[in-house]
Amino acid sequence: MAGQRSRQSLVGTSCVGLLLGTAALMWSPMAEAQGTFSSALQVQQVQPRSIDRSLEGKRKGVLTRALNGTAWIDGRTYTLTADTLVENRNGRRLQVKDLRWENIQFRVEYWLDGSQISQIVIYFPE
Repeated sequence: MAGQRSRQSLVGTSCVGLLLGTAALMWSPMAEAQGTFSSALQVQQVQPRSIDRSLEGKRKGVLTRALNGTAWIDGRTYTLTADTLVENRNGRRLQVKDLRWENIQFRVEYWLDGSQISQIVIYFPE
């Protein structure tokens, strides 16, 4: 019985020692100085990408249809991926999934990456 109590006491002492050691490390001046442990959640804001209109290879045309990730410009079809940057003339971002038009005529400027449009500016009528 005495041996069992000694073992329980030893286990309890070890656990307390581990907790105190961890607490001492967490609140040490060195950890605070390095910013390792912060009491507040730090959030980094990522700026959304925007169209680089200075890129070479800009093309101009008339968009006549856009549906299910495909754009029809001047009678040719091009793929729009989820990563395609789409903006209006004022720089407002548009989502590819929201482009669902038929029988339209919007002037566009676009840049190709193979047969896919990497970025496109749509000039809606005012």
